[in-house]
Amino acid sequence: MQLDFTLNINNDTWYPTADISGFKAKTGGRVDIKEKLILTFSAPGKITEGDITVSSNPWIDFKTQIESTEVGKGVFDIIVTIAAKDGQAIGNAITNIHMGVNASSDTAPKWASMSDSFTAAADGVPDVDGELVIDCAALPAGLESRDLQLELARGEKKELLTIKAGTSALKVAAGTYRVQANDLCTLDGTLRAAVKLSAAEVVINKGQRSHLQVSFARTVRSTTIDIAVDLPNVPALIEEDLDVVCLENGVVKHRYTLRHGQKQRLENLPVSGKFVVRINDLKLNNVHYVFSDITGNLNGQFHDVAFTGAKLQQRDDTQSGSAKLVINIKAEKAVPTTFDLRLTDGKDTARQYRFASLPVRSGSREQSVLVARGSYQVGSCSFIYNGVVHYVDATPCPLTVDSSKPLQLDVTITEGANLHVKGFPEFLSFGGCADMSPSNVDDLAEARVSSLFKYSGDDGMGDASDYLDPAKEPTSKIIQMARDVSAKTSEPVLPVMVSYTCNLSLGDVERIIKDPVRHHYSFANFIQSLKMAQAMRDDAHPVPAGYIVNPDYLGECQKYGFAPEHAIPVRQPLSEALAHHGVNVTIPAAITDTLKGYIKAVNWLVRVVAPDVVLGWQVNLWGVGGSQWIYSDFTYDDVFDPADGKHKKMTLDPTLAGKLTAEYALLVGVFDEIPYTRADGSSAVAKGADFMAADRYEADDFTARAYKNGYCYTPYEWDRTFDFCAALSRYLRQPVLPWQVPASRLATKDEQVGELEEQFWGTGGSYLMGHPEIGHSVEAINDRLLNIEFLDVHAKMMGHTPRELFNRHAWDMSEPKYRDFPLRGIFHVQVGGGATTGVVSAVNRNSSSWMRSRLKAYRDNPVKFKG
Repeated sequence: MQLDFTLNINNDTWYPTADISGFKAKTGGRVDIKEKLILTFSAPGKITEGDITVSSNPWIDFKTQIESTEVGKGVFDIIVTIAAKDGQAIGNAITNIHMGVNASSDTAPKWASMSDSFTAAADGVPDVDGELVIDCAALPAGLESRDLQLELARGEKKELLTIKAGTSALKVAAGTYRVQANDLCTLDGTLRAAVKLSAAEVVINKGQRSHLQVSFARTVRSTTIDIAVDLPNVPALIEEDLDVVCLENGVVKHRYTLRHGQKQRLENLPVSGKFVVRINDLKLNNVHYVFSDITGNLNGQFHDVAFTGAKLQQRDDTQSGSAKLVINIKAEKAVPTTFDLRLTDGKDTARQYRFASLPVRSGSREQSVLVARGSYQVGSCSFIYNGVVHYVDATPCPLTVDSSKPLQLDVTITEGANLHVKGFPEFLSFGGCADMSPSNVDDLAEARVSSLFKYSGDDGMGDASDYLDPAKEPTSKIIQMARDVSAKTSEPVLPVMVSYTCNLSLGDVERIIKDPVRHHYSFANFIQSLKMAQAMRDDAHPVPAGYIVNPDYLGECQKYGFAPEHAIPVRQPLSEALAHHGVNVTIPAAITDTLKGYIKAVNWLVRVVAPDVVLGWQVNLWGVGGSQWIYSDFTYDDVFDPADGKHKKMTLDPTLAGKLTAEYALLVGVFDEIPYTRADGSSAVAKGADFMAADRYEADDFTARAYKNGYCYTPYEWDRTFDFCAALSRYLRQPVLPWQVPASRLATKDEQVGELEEQFWGTGGSYLMGHPEIGHSVEAINDRLLNIEFLDVHAKMMGHTPRELFNRHAWDMSEPKYRDFPLRGIFHVQVGGGATTGVVSAVNRNSSSWMRSRLKAYRDNPVKFKG
C-alpha cells in the first residue's frame, strides 16, 4: 500500500530534522500496516537508530532498520523500515516519525531541497521509480548479435542495463545517474565500435520520463592475439617466470611475465604489418631453454598463440671449469618446511641456478648441479611458518666462481615476528579511527574492520594536570562501540585506546619528561582506563581492548639521544598513582628513576592492572633525526647510534632508519620482561610490549598541513615507508602495526576536485588498496592535485609540485600493495585519524566511502599468515 503523508523539515546546519505525520493511503482508504512501514528518501548525511523517534497511539515498542548508500557529495539514499518489536500489526497507530540527520558537512545540500525524494509504503516497497526511455540506433554491421550494456552509477550504487536497438522504456529509481558504456565489440575483440551517449548524466524523477540517445562511432577493425604458456611436460619451468615480448612491425610494444598455465590477451593491435611473440631465452641449472618465435600477420584477425613443448629446445649448457656447491644451512630453529635459493649472474641472458625444496634445518648439502664460472647474486625469500616470519640470508653475496674448486654458501635462517598477536585475526587485517560520531558504528561495520581506535582521556593528550572524571574517560564507550560494530558484522572487532602517559608531542621535551606531577596524574588516569578495560573482559571477549601508548615519545627520545639511564622521576609518581586507585602491588626493583625504568613502568602497569589487554608502543619515521630519507637517501650530521651511544654523521635509507629505530627501542627496554611479586606474595614476570606501531604522519597528502610540513607521498615514498616497517620488524623481531595511515585516494582526470582543505585527497588509500583507474600514469591524475605548489624550503626534497614528484620514479597502483605485508612483519594496519581520512564518514565522506567499499571486499579474501 503506497502512502501519502505530511512532511516538515527543519534545515539546521549540522543536525537537520524531519517530521512525518498524517499518513493516509494514496487510494484514499484507511492505513492498515500489518508488518512494517518502509520510508525511502535522500538525506545530507547518515541516520542512526538513535536519530529516529516513532510516536504512536496506542503506544507500541518499535524497532527500526536503516540502510544507507552514499550517492556523492555527502548525500545518502536511505531506507528506514519500522516494525513492532513483538511482531504485531501496527494498523494506523503511527502518529509521527521524527528523524535527525548527522550532516556530512556545512556545505551539503539543505534537506528541504530533497523533500520530493520521500516516499512511504505499508508492507511493501515504496514506489520511487521514474522511467528512462532509451533510443538506441541500429547496432553496427558485424556487431548485431552483441549485447550493449549501459552502466548507471549513483554514488556507490551501480546498475547494468542490457539495451537493444530501437526504443526501450525501463523503470529506474529516482536520482541522478552517471551513464557510461564500454565499446561494443566481438568476442574476439577484432571488431569494435565506441558507444556515443547523448548525455553523461541523466536525472530520473519519480513518476516522470527521462530520455537518453545512444549511437555508435564508426566500426574499427583491429588484431587480437591470445598468448598462452602450456608446458606441463617441462617440470623445471612450471614455476618459472617467463619474459614474454610482443613486437609490432619490429618494435617492442608489449612485455609480460607469464608462467605455465597463464594467458594474456592483446587487443586493439594494428591491421597491417607483422607481429612477433617471443619468450626470451632462459638458462637454468645448466640447461639453455630456447623458444621459437611465433610470427603472424597484423591483419585484423584473431590469433591464438601457444608456447608448448613443441616450441621449445633444451640444450645442455654445462660449462668447463664449473664448481660443486655446498650449501651450509644454519637454522635458528628447525621447522618442517622448505625454501628455495636462486643464483643469478648479471648478463643479458642471465645464467641462473635454482636450488629448490631445501630443508629448514641445520646441515650441509652438496648440490648435484655444477655452477659455471661467474659472479652471482644470491636470491632468497623470507617465508612464514605457523605465523612466524623467517628470514633467509646467504653469504657470500655475490658468490664468485672463478675455478672448479668446490664452493661453500652459508645460509642463515632467523626467526622474526610472530604475526599471531592476541586480539587480532590470524590474517592481515585493517582497523579505523573512531571519532564517536553517531554514524561511526554503521561505517565501521560497513568496512568490516577488525579494530577501531580512539585517543583515551578527556583531551587525548595525557590529562596530566588532574585526576580525570571517570565520565570523561571514553574507554568503556569505545569498547561498547567495538561490540556494537561486531554485532552488526558477526566478526570480532578489537577496541584500541591510544594513551599518553607522557605527552612529548607537545614539545618542551626536557621539562615534560622530568615533571613528576604530570607523571603522577597521567599514570593515575592510565590506570583508570586500564581498569575500565579489564572490567569489560568476558568469555566472549577474552582480550577486552588493546593499547598503543605514547605516540612521539620514543621518537623524541631517540632524536635527542637519551640513554637508558637518562634521569626521569618514575617510582614516586607511580607509587602515588597506584595508591590513588588502591592497587596494592610492590613496584619491582627493575623500575628505576630512568628512561628505561619509565618504559618498564608503563609495561608493568598494563600487565598488573589489565593483564588481558594487548599492548603496543609507537615509533616515528623521523626518530632518526628527520624523515627526508623517505624521498631519497639523506645524510644527517647528528644521528644517535644505539650500538655505541654516540652521535655521528650517517646517510640513511629505509633499512638503516628501521634498524636504528629498532635498536633504540630494544636499548630502552620496550620488549623487556620485568620480574615482580604479586600482591599475594607469588613471583611473576610482566611481559614487555606485544607489538610496535609505526607512524608516518597522519595528514592527508594534498592538504596544507601535510605538504607544507614535508609530507606528500607518491607510491615510491610509500614503498620506502613500508620498507622501513619491514626493517623495523626484522631488527625488533616483533610484529609491526602501521598506524594512522591516511586512507585518502587520488582523484582521476574526470573527477571534480573542489576545496583541497575540505576534500582531503591523498595517495595512502590508492597505494594500499590499488587504484587501477590511475594505474601507472601520471596523466591519469587530476591536474588540480598535480599542480599544487610546494614550499620552496621543500623543493630540493620534494620537487616544486606533485607532478615533479610523481615523475621522478616509475610506479604502478594497478594492484593492492598490502599483499606482501605479512612477509614484512606487518600483521595489522590502522587507517585514519581525528582529522585524516579513514573509514568513518564523519571525516572526509569522499574517500572514506571509497575505502570502506574496498576493505569490505578485502574481507572476502584476506591475506593469510602463510608463506
